[in-house]
Amino acid sequence: MDRITFINELSQALSYRVSPREVHQLVEYYDEMILDLMEDGLSEAEAVAKLGDPEVLAQEAAGEIPDFEVEVPKRFNWLFVLIAILGFPLWGSLLLAAVLLILSMYIVIWCVPFCTGVFGLSATFAGLVSVVLSSFALQDGLFVAITQLGIGVLFFGLGILSLVATMKISLYFVKISRNVTRRLFRGRGRVHA
Repeated sequence: MDRITFINELSQALSYRVSPREVHQLVEYYDEMILDLMEDGLSEAEAVAKLGDPEVLAQEAAGEIPDFEVEVPKRFNWLFVLIAILGFPLWGSLLLAAVLLILSMYIVIWCVPFCTGVFGLSATFAGLVSVVLSSFALQDGLFVAITQLGIGVLFFGLGILSLVATMKISLYFVKISRNVTRRLFRGRGRVHA
């Protein structure tokens, strides 16, 4: 069977099983497969025979029989591999620069919560240490001990407030990061018919 006969029979078999748009898409798909097989060295008749019976393919497209795969041999293009290897210093450095640019954007976004978190932890720790050690400051006088205790409570309170603020603003920065990630990868993974 030649390619034109195969395409005509496939179109007729599909016409009452699927929508006209799907008929057009499937006919183009199988025509392209035949041309690819012919480019790989098969004759027109061999390429058509490798795809199988048009009626069976139409039944498969309509979901009447289980799917099967047609193995299309892939050609290995040495020229592409050679260009990719020789061009690695250029495209590799550009890829690394793009990755580092994206990473730096996320670092900038997360600077505020990181700074408030570090301040919260250090102020809480300093406040606790100051409160605990204020009893040792009694030997220098009651005024020094009370001042150190007050400063310790102040730092402890500021640290706790800073940690709470960090938790609250981190939720906001997670939303910002998600939006940035969506914008970076918008359109990827979509299948266009």
